[in-house]
Amino acid sequence: MNPTAPMAKRSSRVMQSSLAQWLLVEIFFCLHVVTLTAYAIGAPGFQQRLDLSSVQMGTLAAAFFAAYGLSQLLVGSQLGRWPNRWLIGGSAGMATIGALLLLGSDHYTTALLARLLMGAGVGMTLVSTVHVVSERYSTRFALMTNISQGLANSCGAAIGVAIPLLPALKDIRISYQAGFLLLLLDTVLILVFCRDAARANSTAKGAEADPPQPPRRLSQRLRSILGMGGFWCSLAFFGGLFGSFLSFAEVWNIQFQVDVFHRSADLAPLINTTVILGLAIGSIASGVIAERVGFVKPARMGAALTLAMLLILRMEVLPLWVAVVAQSLLGLGMGTAALGLSALRDCVPGDDFPLASSVMLTGVFLSAGLLSAAVGSTVTTLHSAPTDFSHYQQALSWFIAFAAVACTASFTMREQH
Repeated sequence: MNPTAPMAKRSSRVMQSSLAQWLLVEIFFCLHVVTLTAYAIGAPGFQQRLDLSSVQMGTLAAAFFAAYGLSQLLVGSQLGRWPNRWLIGGSAGMATIGALLLLGSDHYTTALLARLLMGAGVGMTLVSTVHVVSERYSTRFALMTNISQGLANSCGAAIGVAIPLLPALKDIRISYQAGFLLLLLDTVLILVFCRDAARANSTAKGAEADPPQPPRRLSQRLRSILGMGGFWCSLAFFGGLFGSFLSFAEVWNIQFQVDVFHRSADLAPLINTTVILGLAIGSIASGVIAERVGFVKPARMGAALTLAMLLILRMEVLPLWVAVVAQSLLGLGMGTAALGLSALRDCVPGDDFPLASSVMLTGVFLSAGLLSAAVGSTVTTLHSAPTDFSHYQQALSWFIAFAAVACTASFTMREQH
């Protein structure tokens, strides 16, 4: 008998289990991006059908991101303390209810409630994916985290590409019917099959496990995390890049293409897809590079590229092909945002990482909400006056400021381990 055979079988089971657990939360993450992209694509028609102003649309976006961020903080910080299936599955169920409510929205109040529920529900997608990757793939964290984000955004890009083939997806009532059914299915799968690595290990060890150490108070853990310079650097970098992406690609870019550049309803989502696809490629590529040379260099390159592309887009009205290339490179630079999580994990003790990542991601999505609301206030005259390029330039100034913060933060990063 080969003495290494039992060990090989156990390793195979662990690998399969790790892959299965990652897939459960990754599907939830992908569905979040798909529904968010579908909302961005259908937003012009949704706005027209409900007769909403730009300020109201900005408020809907701000409400979504605020609920998303608070959900990460209040629920995501409990990962590792409560079973994953209940925390993640419960959040998926809330998102399912939000999707169903949006289907029947016929006025602003109902839409606002639906976006709040959706934001609170999908608020667990990224932080739960990061938590599972940290548990299951600790030695390849940067690569797997960036692959997770890249794969999710590839799904979002696929929606944009499918618009010319399936124009019905431009109607939120159609796209969210599919979103509701898929979210419902994934909710059931998470509740039934999701497992917690720490609980599985403690069950296997049984009586041989060491008695647990008394947990520190939440206030003590928060003071420790907020007192770290590396935390604020990671927040500024991630928030500057990913917050800009969320507001630009998922909220405003399609409307800019239609109202400012007068693109067709079919072409505008395709142009926006170049940003999303660029982010997916940049995320995976930067993860591969980070595994070889560390996260600092690709983070700096990505932030600088993002800032440069935003400045170019703001300068003047570009030919279509130049604008497409610029937006693709913009997404490529924004795709390095997830390296902020690698920087955070590098400076925060392992036991505090779930809480630290939840707090950081809360800040990221709150910043995205504030950015969306600020842009909404800036372009409030889009539908009440003739639109010109100056509206676009004013809006891009907000994104440039966020990218400048991220670029500055990237040059203060230091790899500690």
